[in-house]
Amino acid sequence: MQNLVAISEEYKKEADRLLKETGLVEYLSKFGKVHFAGAYSYGLMMHGDIDIYVIRDKRYSIEGVFEIFKKLYFQDKFRSHFIGGDWDDLQGGKKVANAYYIGLKQRIGDERWKFDIWFLSQADFDALPNKDYFQDKSMTNEQKKLILECKQYRNNQKLPVESQTIYELVMNGHCKSLKDFETYCSNK
Repeated sequence: MQNLVAISEEYKKEADRLLKETGLVEYLSKFGKVHFAGAYSYGLMMHGDIDIYVIRDKRYSIEGVFEIFKKLYFQDKFRSHFIGGDWDDLQGGKKVANAYYIGLKQRIGDERWKFDIWFLSQADFDALPNKDYFQDKSMTNEQKKLILECKQYRNNQKLPVESQTIYELVMNGHCKSLKDFETYCSNK
């Protein structure tokens, strides 16, 4: 089996390089507190996907987010640009009013990188479903390894299992081995 930790570390290094080269965090910090979630924040990346939340006290307006989007677009550092309002797929599939989205894509070699950026007020961020997914948790090395194995299995099998589900299964003790995860997927 491939060394999944080394693969994950390479993705993280590439993500760090992209974030630095594009100046994305520096730019977004002008508009609120930048908070990373998901695989990047846990150091458990198995593909080019970075989740970013830009949080401030006051709610964002679509007009304000559009101005942020326009500047990103004209910086010409990304291949594709997307914008949306009142996003309804924030971790848990429930509609979150006043959450606005910018998506950025870039291709590096054979890998497609995707930056998902959500703009929320602190109150709306605090009200998100499955908030634990966004918080830093301490994980054992065994849990990290198992999460990477589950992600690789999901990716290889092209299964529609969210990374959040994998984290929850492992962290809550419902999945203690790759076999447990395979069983979960076959019963789903």
